[in-house]
Amino acid sequence: MIAVTGASSFIGQHLTLSLSADRTLEVRLLIHEDIPKHISDIQGIVPVKGDLLKPDTLLNLIKPDCTVINLAYINRFPVRANLIAVENLVETCITARIRRLVHCSTAVVVGEVSDNVVTEETPCEPVNEYETTKLQIEDLIKAKAHGHFEVAILRPTAVFGPGSKNLLKLAGDLTAGSGFLNYLKSCLYGSRRMNLVYVDTVVSALLFLAFTAQEMNGDTFIISDDEYPINNYRDIETYLIKEFGCVDYPVPRIPLPPFLLSLMLKLAGRSNSNPNRVYQSEKIRRMGFQKKTTFETGLSSFADWYRRSCLLMEQKG
Repeated sequence: MIAVTGASSFIGQHLTLSLSADRTLEVRLLIHEDIPKHISDIQGIVPVKGDLLKPDTLLNLIKPDCTVINLAYINRFPVRANLIAVENLVETCITARIRRLVHCSTAVVVGEVSDNVVTEETPCEPVNEYETTKLQIEDLIKAKAHGHFEVAILRPTAVFGPGSKNLLKLAGDLTAGSGFLNYLKSCLYGSRRMNLVYVDTVVSALLFLAFTAQEMNGDTFIISDDEYPINNYRDIETYLIKEFGCVDYPVPRIPLPPFLLSLMLKLAGRSNSNPNRVYQSEKIRRMGFQKKTTFETGLSSFADWYRRSCLLMEQKG
């Protein structure tokens, strides 16, 4: 049995669809209020009403020897509430004697480091509240679960795909924004690494960690698509311009010095001001994980979804 928290999130919706393909698997989803349409339309999924801040409501979700996939994080909640929610989840898992907890964190917990290549061994130096809280949640899970059940932590980079917020602004700027401002941004960003990862790859990694026979002892894994050379601003912008049928800039882009972009990112409060930073996901590949889809497939899927969304908006307008 698989129990999922945060099923209504972007990753959660894609994970639910993937889990529903196996009709032999019992899947329970924690639902706070009304059952979302994307869940109500799927057969074989058991919605369980509950709240991570009310531990008694979790008893129907988590069963002995099950695997829990935790995607829950509420940005509008204060830090303490998110920590309490995770603590309640872990305590319920201990009581139920689950087999394994797979927790979805984020690669940006590494914070402000100078390394061009980030791995699971890179010391974390979180800067803002989000990064700090996410790292605290990881530590809390590992500490409280020790000796009770297995833990695997996945750190995805910037997740994108149909319905994602990542790439949405770039797509909107290219199709409806100022051509002059887009040109200036293109000159400034140049070949800056985007650190994107396709949502289907993240889902596949979560399922791999959930079902692998290899023992998980609080192990942490990065998942990214940074090995693809096209995963940079200039190439992605060029791809989307072509896919959306936009007119390319009438004059060649003038590459601006990378230090200028780095300075502007620092002034904007970004913890990652290194345009060349990449996240390496070699560790999970060494365990046997293989990607089922390419980065280019993800870009095509996003572009198709965005075109359909724009068409629907035009029809409604």
